[in-house]
Amino acid sequence: MYWPDAKGSQFGENVEKGFMACGLPEDREVGDLDEIMNVRGGLDAALVSVYGSARSSTQGRKLLREFANVMNIGDFVLARNEFDYIIGVGIVSGDYYYQEARPRFRHCRKVKWIATGKWPFVEELQVSGKWHRVTLIDQHYRKIAEQIITWICEGEDIKEKEFNLPAEKKTSVRERILNSEVDSHAVFVHAARLHQEAQVKLWAKQLGDVSIWDERPNHGAWLKEEYALQGLVFYEGFRQDIMRLYCEGKTKIGMNLLNNALRSEHIPYNLFFPMMQECNKEATKECFNEMLGRDDIAEVLSVRIEYAPQPKNDYLNDGTSFDTFVIYRHKDGSKGAIGIEVKYTEREYTIGETEYKNTHDDAGNVRLSYHYRRVTSASGYYLPESDADLVSDPLRQIWRNHILGASMLLKGDIRHFTSMTVFPDANPHFHIASEDYRKLLTERGKDSFLTFTYEQLFEILSHYFLSEEHQKWIEYLHKRYLFNSDR
Repeated sequence: MYWPDAKGSQFGENVEKGFMACGLPEDREVGDLDEIMNVRGGLDAALVSVYGSARSSTQGRKLLREFANVMNIGDFVLARNEFDYIIGVGIVSGDYYYQEARPRFRHCRKVKWIATGKWPFVEELQVSGKWHRVTLIDQHYRKIAEQIITWICEGEDIKEKEFNLPAEKKTSVRERILNSEVDSHAVFVHAARLHQEAQVKLWAKQLGDVSIWDERPNHGAWLKEEYALQGLVFYEGFRQDIMRLYCEGKTKIGMNLLNNALRSEHIPYNLFFPMMQECNKEATKECFNEMLGRDDIAEVLSVRIEYAPQPKNDYLNDGTSFDTFVIYRHKDGSKGAIGIEVKYTEREYTIGETEYKNTHDDAGNVRLSYHYRRVTSASGYYLPESDADLVSDPLRQIWRNHILGASMLLKGDIRHFTSMTVFPDANPHFHIASEDYRKLLTERGKDSFLTFTYEQLFEILSHYFLSEEHQKWIEYLHKRYLFNSDR
């Protein structure tokens, strides 16, 4: 979707010369993206130079990256004038180029404009998400966009058309995930296992002992106890600090966390431990403000790993906890919190006996316990008749973490809460599960639920943790958890 400018006034030039062009909000200029993006962190540095901070132009960063790197030759473009009319259809015909001589909108792509005119901006596309000057049309509306393009190119009157899209077959959340990602998830887990086994072999080489792992089949990422207790699963830069907390009994670490390089229990420490340090509170604040997409956080008060509010009877009355829990002072002076769930190769897990009793009656019908029912209903997060999907294996943990925060809101511990789930982009399960979970949420629920891939999180960390040691830490995260990293 292309917005030539506020009134579409430059579109005549676009059509005449066969191109499209965009610029940053407030007409800020960063220069040729081919040169800037060829340097690691180059775009962020350029944005800092013109806006004062990278976060000040999150929208602009997304626009430029999609315009230069995501759009492909052969992609269709719908040009629009405000929200009232579609004014053209084109096909991207060239790679990105920078035209310094232009007074504004210097970032350009060649486009073959195949139809121009004035067509009503139909409601189906008006409601399809947040619109920016250049954006990718939401996948959910792709068929609608394709129909519009076809009708325009065939000279049809859009106003007389109806969008009779075929109804999707209703399937359960579990069926959807099992049918669509079982093979790809197995491939991902296998790749992750090989990646972590290679990491363990690297540690063995560094230590001069090839026997540091358990040599049973499929246990190449499982450290023997004497090596596990050295904290090898943690980043070397703060490994001793974490193990000191462990030895002093000040943090909850089990042997499975220290033994298993493949599982996710240790990962919150590697991702968030620097944020627990007082010297990094300002960077932590800016990082989470960018993740929230707004400047709500005035001050980060604490960051805790493996946290559950007590006594549990005041909340969900179960064992639900946050992998990472951030408490902050909101700009309105009240307390807010972010509860983070960190995943790696995990998918769903089979329901346990206690969980089953909290979510089902003796006949096997879905019936929430008093604590679950009270918080789920009072939170205002969920659409009617969502309980059966919420307690299903793929979504149950996401739901429990979300309502654990809601229980803290109801008790008055905090006034603001956001639930975040973080996982590798290569993990297909949580892409699908998160999408299906959002379908059960009200607008209030959607506003308090966010997901980030490791790739997105690491990129955001790089905006604010800028010291040489921090850059080594972020590089470690890429190499440790991502495959085929070029860093």
